[in-house]
Amino acid sequence: MHAEYLVVEGWQAEQSLQQALLKFNEPTNQYRYLITTGGPSTRWGKMAWSNYADKSAHYFVSHGLSAAKVISIPTPASAQNRTYLSAVMVRDWFARKSIKVNALDVFSQGVHARRTRLLYELALPASSIGVYASEPEGYQLSRWWKTSQGSKAVLTEWIAFIWTICFFEPGAVGSHKEKWGSIISE
Repeated sequence: MHAEYLVVEGWQAEQSLQQALLKFNEPTNQYRYLITTGGPSTRWGKMAWSNYADKSAHYFVSHGLSAAKVISIPTPASAQNRTYLSAVMVRDWFARKSIKVNALDVFSQGVHARRTRLLYELALPASSIGVYASEPEGYQLSRWWKTSQGSKAVLTEWIAFIWTICFFEPGAVGSHKEKWGSIISE
């Protein structure tokens, strides 16, 4: 993967964010910027940050990454796939800045990475999308079926991936459906 930008999904656990930071800093990578994404942070009530993009951006800066290298792109609440909307927001940010992106790498948590790549490819069809997955906590990916946590993670993501392939309809670029979810017909 030879991208200048590494996009990190901000909702990830701290150990995944740490792995993303290590990936960004690897000498073989030539990333110029780390982009954080994520929607409203509502898991544990009132938080110091209103969204996962800002929360993870703070994490990276507080762990030594220069603030000049971190770009936070918050995602609004949506009725549809949050990962896809994050990809749309990243695409729109590049368009506003008049930046043509030929390649983009995305860092996601564990088995969610496969679906993340697919959704970024749908949102940014003119770009080559690379993906990195964090090592899961609580189970070994090579032996995922040996634990209930691994089984649940892999099977749930497998079902979600198949659903995305078969049923997900993102809508036309810039449309209400693309950004805010399915329009339910009566």
